[in-house]
Amino acid sequence: MNKRLVVALLIAVFAFSGAAIVHAEKDGMGKMGKMGKMGKMGKMGMDDKILKKAYFFLKNSKELGLSDEQIVKIKALKVGVKKELIQQNADIEILGIDIRTAMYTDSIDTDAVNKLISKKYDLKKAKAQYLVTKYVELKSILTAEQKTKLKDLWKQCKA
Repeated sequence: MNKRLVVALLIAVFAFSGAAIVHAEKDGMGKMGKMGKMGKMGKMGMDDKILKKAYFFLKNSKELGLSDEQIVKIKALKVGVKKELIQQNADIEILGIDIRTAMYTDSIDTDAVNKLISKKYDLKKAKAQYLVTKYVELKSILTAEQKTKLKDLWKQCKA
């Protein structure tokens, strides 16, 4: 009788906590937080930020007064980043598959798995460093005057 009571209480606690989580998601307190869509912008990865910023530059090229040379550089950088990200993400995913495969065996070689894990996170680190470099490169395409216009345009879009 006592075991049934404990099990029933545990089930009730889990059900209540699950309902509370669903309610929090429904009220906008979930993944995006109180800020709604703007909260999502803060959750973007560097890859999304670079590509969206390049898109914003190109979309507002007339307002910013971008030269043809600047437009070509931005487009080339955007395409290059996309290609490189595809390659880097594929390499990371392949290593993830290799790690899971190594974990399936009966006798797991921890040294080999640890090396794969280190390699995977070295690739992620290299990806982050690459994205920072490209982000700086993208921002350096604009002149100081264009950067101030860009800030004004961004504020108008947010309003």
